[in-house]
Amino acid sequence: MAARGGSYAEKFSRWEVLINNTKPGVAEMPHMLEDLTELEQLLGQVRAFESQQEDLRAQARVITARIRELAQTGEKVRSRMRANLHGKYGFTSETLVKFGFKPRPINRRRKVVVVQSTDPSKPPAGQTPAEPTKT
Repeated sequence: MAARGGSYAEKFSRWEVLINNTKPGVAEMPHMLEDLTELEQLLGQVRAFESQQEDLRAQARVITARIRELAQTGEKVRSRMRANLHGKYGFTSETLVKFGFKPRPINRRRKVVVVQSTDPSKPPAGQTPAEPTKT
C-alpha cells in the first residue's frame, strides 16, 4: 500500500508506485500512456529539484560555518580595538560611546552623614543607650 500522508515525499512516493505498476500494463490501456509519460516527466523534474535542494542545503551549512568563523574573528579584532581605545581614552571616557562602547560607570561613594543629637540623653544614631551604672 502506498503512503497515505500529504507530505511531498509521500506524494512523490505514490507517483513512483503508480508509474512502476502502470508501465507493464500500459499496452492494455493506451489512453493512459500520455498521462503516464507526463507523470514520469514531473517525477523526474521533482527528483532533480530535490537533488538541487540538498546541494543548496549543504552549501548553506558550509556558508553558515564560514559566517560563524568570520564573526568570531571579527569579535576578536573588535575586542583588540576596544582595548586600544580604553588605553587611549580611559575606561570611563564618554568618547567611547562614539565608537560603540559603553564607558564604565563611575561609582562614587556617598558620604555617610552622622547627625549629632543636641539632647545628651539620646545616644548617637546606630547606638543603643548604655545601661545606667549602679553604685
